[in-house]
Amino acid sequence: MDDPVRRRVFVGATAGGLLVGALGKTGASTQAATTDLEVSIAETDTVPAGEYLRVQTELTNTTGADIRTGLELFVGDDEERIERRELTVPAGETETVRQGFYTYPVSDDQTFPVRVETDFRADETLVGVTGASALPDSSPDSDLTVEPGTEVFFEAGAVVPGERQQTIWWLDGNQESGGVGGPWEAAYFGEVGAAYWTYTFEEGGNREVAAAVLTDEGTYVATWDIEVTAGGNSSPTIDDRQPDSATLALARGESYEVSITATDPDGDLDRVVWWLTQADTILESDELDGGTDTATLSTDSFCHTCMVVPWVIAADGTASTSFDSGWELLEAEDSEGVSVDIRSTNAPVEAGDTLEVIVDVTNDGSEATEQTLELEVGHDPEVVDTQLIALEGGESGAATLSFETYPVTQPQSFPVRVIGPDDDDEVTVDVET
Repeated sequence: MDDPVRRRVFVGATAGGLLVGALGKTGASTQAATTDLEVSIAETDTVPAGEYLRVQTELTNTTGADIRTGLELFVGDDEERIERRELTVPAGETETVRQGFYTYPVSDDQTFPVRVETDFRADETLVGVTGASALPDSSPDSDLTVEPGTEVFFEAGAVVPGERQQTIWWLDGNQESGGVGGPWEAAYFGEVGAAYWTYTFEEGGNREVAAAVLTDEGTYVATWDIEVTAGGNSSPTIDDRQPDSATLALARGESYEVSITATDPDGDLDRVVWWLTQADTILESDELDGGTDTATLSTDSFCHTCMVVPWVIAADGTASTSFDSGWELLEAEDSEGVSVDIRSTNAPVEAGDTLEVIVDVTNDGSEATEQTLELEVGHDPEVVDTQLIALEGGESGAATLSFETYPVTQPQSFPVRVIGPDDDDEVTVDVET
């Protein structure tokens, strides 16, 4: 784990502003030596390992004609390409382009080259990261040997309890997940106090998983070496569930009960986490023990077409999180009221722009009705718009709700909910910068 980007050792730098043709890079042309497109990396900062490193490039066109070019960002001595863009630099003007990437969470200070390249010229500079601290709380507690096909449940615990943190997951030096977590990650963190990531190791061999935890106090890292081979630990299974039916037809407010019997081949069950899917809600978490155990959930939590899904987790981190063992909740046919279903949004949107949410509504009753829908946003919910709807019995329609996003400086992901008196729906949206 010596490399802050892709586990390679980055050393050395070359002079900036070189002609691509002179370096023999791809994209060079016979015009390279005569085209006055100046390329300069204008700004980079040393960041804590695991953080997002921004690269700001200035492209200056000193000619009297527009220049169309590609712009690529490369990292490290092996020049791994991170991003490519196509743009036009107007005659006599300077374009500033901002690119970047999440650095790998190394534990010591590192420097490595970063290179930007157009179809005509290139520039390169050295950048650095400061080493990340060891994450105080993580799970599994140790490295693990597993059978091929085993799912493992990784957790990165809260550095400061009660405070949010950003967690980025890496597998064999490649970023797999992270930046901004979705609603399930937020719900799990709020309930358990840890970020999570699951992965099923299908093929034999040695794998490395890393979690980079980004906080206001600095960055932290947890790593696991996973050996995938015959004879290793394997995932727990759900051997029985009640009711056996895959669907439950219920009236709103009606209580119901479901149960599972789980088995861990390695004899060390830990817990079951009960989820309500589209609601992105943990209903309950129950302890399990030993090689075989039974857990029961009693609740009246309901949303139409949501699923109740049990996640079974063993003490060694092996897990079973498949939806196959869940139950779909359906509203009984004699139910009445207005159902709400988010059809689409215009996300992702630029920070500060207006986010629009289109929602389909259906009056499942026989009488005409008027209702007010509310648009609620954020992990700390806030109502930002309302819409009055009127529907005849059995009639369907649509409504649009909207709000102006906050002008944030970093990409964000958060839930938006449309809530009516009888029903609600939620999706996660992205805001870009």
